[in-house]
Amino acid sequence: MPAKKNKKPQSEARSFLHGLVRQIKRSRKPVTILFTDVEGSTSYWDRHGDIKGRLMIDQHNRVVFPVIRNYKGRIIKTIGDAVMASFRDPENAMKAAIAIQQGLEQKRKEDRSFRMHVRIGVHTGQAIVERSDVYGDAVNVAARIESRGKGGDILVSHGTASQLNKVAYHLKKKGSFSLKGKKNPLTIYQCNWQDSAKFVDTVQFTSFLPFATQQKAELLMHTAVTIGLLYFIYIKYLRYVVADSERLLFLTLDPATLLNVHPIAPVVLILAVALAIQFFGSIHTIPGWVVRLVKGGFGFAIGFAALYLLMMTFSGSLEQEVRRVISRSDHLFVEVVSNNTAVYARPNSDADVLRYTDSGNLLLLADVKHIKGITWNKVFVGSGRHGWVERVLPPRIGVPEKRLTLAYKYYFRYQDLYALIGGLLGFLWGYLNFRVRPF
Repeated sequence: MPAKKNKKPQSEARSFLHGLVRQIKRSRKPVTILFTDVEGSTSYWDRHGDIKGRLMIDQHNRVVFPVIRNYKGRIIKTIGDAVMASFRDPENAMKAAIAIQQGLEQKRKEDRSFRMHVRIGVHTGQAIVERSDVYGDAVNVAARIESRGKGGDILVSHGTASQLNKVAYHLKKKGSFSLKGKKNPLTIYQCNWQDSAKFVDTVQFTSFLPFATQQKAELLMHTAVTIGLLYFIYIKYLRYVVADSERLLFLTLDPATLLNVHPIAPVVLILAVALAIQFFGSIHTIPGWVVRLVKGGFGFAIGFAALYLLMMTFSGSLEQEVRRVISRSDHLFVEVVSNNTAVYARPNSDADVLRYTDSGNLLLLADVKHIKGITWNKVFVGSGRHGWVERVLPPRIGVPEKRLTLAYKYYFRYQDLYALIGGLLGFLWGYLNFRVRPF
């Protein structure tokens, strides 16, 4: 009986193992692995300490990373001062290796204090390629090849060299060496990269900041919050300020468009965030001032929301204090409170309908008329054009009274002022709190 009970778990374990094996087999594919390592880095760290050692790695990465990405490589990992990258095309890996050496040489010429030399190993073979790492014999071979070089060397395996034009890439056979665990010796080639074409010329080395996956997610969140904040400020403040100014209003072809909260606005916001996701997902570097502004916008949102929500909890004399009016609009605004509200050409429900507008939209009030017990608001609907909208639909048999619009002035209160000041302080905090992260 116990034996029968164990059959099912064993069967499930075998099934799981077979599925895992199939998945691993599917992820096994040809790939070219490139390893870099800084010559003499251990002694450099020992002589100069951690800070200068980290700055040395930062200088190394600012040359190596852009080159790898320029030639369609993928940075798999960094191990101290070593970088492991993978390429689908061995030719791109070879160009990247040459460009790295050319870039470092160019930097040594520009800065005499920069004395870094790097050895590079390249190998092509089958490997298990996963989303965040690469495993297999190809990785081990590439690392062993790199370790046999010295500063300034590019060593290439026969597996890679056989897929390249040896003359074009100035590859010369260096010899063979035995690799532990392998029966046959491994033939390697050396690249005389000093005689190669200037592959580094197509690489853009900038002072932009490195952009890792975690930083992308963080900046994306800040961007989404900033976009939402800008929309909120427009809805709560800017549209009233602009519409209340005759000079600014004159510049708009259709002030109703400026005032109204169009139903497509949330779609536009979602699209803006989606574009931000695509943009930040495709870039690897970004100007520092952009990061500062986005972090400042996030700080503004935090500061504004914190103070505004806090003041909403006030009561008594504190509430009266923050609710005091600083300024009011010169014009009256008509807010639509019912969907599909008609704007007529004349103050008559039988007149032509100029447009229909939905709840939440605003119109600028020009005049008011009372006709047969109905209050009509004359509203501005375009350049030199006016329309008429009812305030309240009178009750009918079986139909109660229905309010269509509200007329009011816009008031800017101390509550708004304090919240904006809190937002500005938050912006300064976010902008100044930005820190450059090492590459």
